Amino acid sequence: MSSEEIILSDVQDSDSKVHIGIHRVGVQNIPKIIKRKRAGRYNELTAYIDVFVDLEPSKRGIHMSRNIEAINEVTAGLLEEVITDTEELCAKIAEKVLNAQPGATYSEVHLRADYEMQTYSEAIHSIKTSVHRLLAGACAKKTEQGIILTKMIGAEVGGITVCPCSQELSKDYARIKLKKQGYSDEQIEDILEVVPIAAHNQRSKAMLLFELPRGAPRIELEDIITTLESSMSAPLHEVLKRKHEQAVVIYAHKRAAFVEDVVRLILQNVERNFPQLPDETVIHVKQVNYESIHQHNAVAELRITLKQVREQLRR
Repeated sequence: MSSEEIILSDVQDSDSKVHIGIHRVGVQNIPKIIKRKRAGRYNELTAYIDVFVDLEPSKRGIHMSRNIEAINEVTAGLLEEVITDTEELCAKIAEKVLNAQPGATYSEVHLRADYEMQTYSEAIHSIKTSVHRLLAGACAKKTEQGIILTKMIGAEVGGITVCPCSQELSKDYARIKLKKQGYSDEQIEDILEVVPIAAHNQRSKAMLLFELPRGAPRIELEDIITTLESSMSAPLHEVLKRKHEQAVVIYAHKRAAFVEDVVRLILQNVERNFPQLPDETVIHVKQVNYESIHQHNAVAELRITLKQVREQLRR
């Protein structure tokens, strides 16, 4: 060794002054360009990746650079390749970073990217193009039997919800006014059945994420997005002519739904649309309604196994 060479200290591996373990330590929002092909279609995704590992109580810190190196090593081979599963990409990163961090027993990877696709809109009976948020990830856990990997695939989708409570209040108002105009009770109910009744609307966001063991049947992102769009009062449309705008409003007001209703409908649609999934599949659902007449937002969220969903729906 040259007398001029300096041995650099490895502070991360030094003893922690406070012996408390930390479950998630890592880096967020690492940008990567990923080429993806699914169902015969090519996409170039601008993805943002987070990588975390656990930290044992006695160690002062993790090697942050190794998390980024794990991302770079896995994605470096993709520069001229096309992947089919973003969740499998996350699984490879999770496994690599777990082996790269001394003492780590758990790693977690999250990936987010905007994703453009065409879906059929029941509201306007036509194909539309929308941009949604792709969600993927993976967890890796060291056990005596080896590393156990769990993959995650899902989406965030925008939509419209119509408030059932305000709609019912509008119906009460209409009944009183029509009664004063001399309409019979039967005529009033016929009118309320035919004419769209006013209610306040919300822009909404639905999230559905599946946690699957490695080797589980593949889930198509397009099916997840379609499931979410069909579970809200109406989907969002970037361009609407007057007749289509009218159609969306009428369609949404016929499908008024509370934030709780949407979560339950998503789970009902999951049970119907993904019969190939095993009972141990974990489902995370979240619905946010951005209220139009309140300062607050309405939120409903649930993490549940597919077995529990199937059992509850059979009751």
